[in-house]
Amino acid sequence: MADKSYSKLLFVGDSLIEFYDWQARFPEYQVDNKGKAGESVAELLWRTEEMISSLTPPDWILIMIGTNNVTMEDYGLEDTYEKVVQVYRAAFPQAKIVVNSLLPMRLPYLADNAVVDLNKRLQEMAARLGISFLDAYDKLTDDQGQPLASVLEDEIHLAADGYRLWADAVAEFL
Repeated sequence: MADKSYSKLLFVGDSLIEFYDWQARFPEYQVDNKGKAGESVAELLWRTEEMISSLTPPDWILIMIGTNNVTMEDYGLEDTYEKVVQVYRAAFPQAKIVVNSLLPMRLPYLADNAVVDLNKRLQEMAARLGISFLDAYDKLTDDQGQPLASVLEDEIHLAADGYRLWADAVAEFL
């Protein structure tokens, strides 16, 4: 059952956020979807600083960013990611901030452990900052760490089943 103390949800990040109807999945909440296709962590930082003043103060912020960095083989994103978190924390000190793990990808040049290793670093960053980390990666992969057959639409984007599993993980977290 959802915790009603969280009534305003803000989802920020890349196309994985933008391309899903979070409001339809969480009708009991007021949802603000600020996903933007193609966005990197640095671009989210720039955009966050610009959009803060126009946002209704959320009770809960889920950040899902870094996929486009990985596609560009940019794995050193934690410092910039931390700045994103700090901007949200300063603007909305009452909000619960959650870093979402990166989700599985099927990129031919991606090392098998690249996303797992980056998720570990994001989890460590979240712990160091005293915020939550939602590991949705494990919900979308098999025992060998490979994406479940039904979760990806292409190498990166989620199919309906992938979104269902991810949204269920978010719902469990709430």
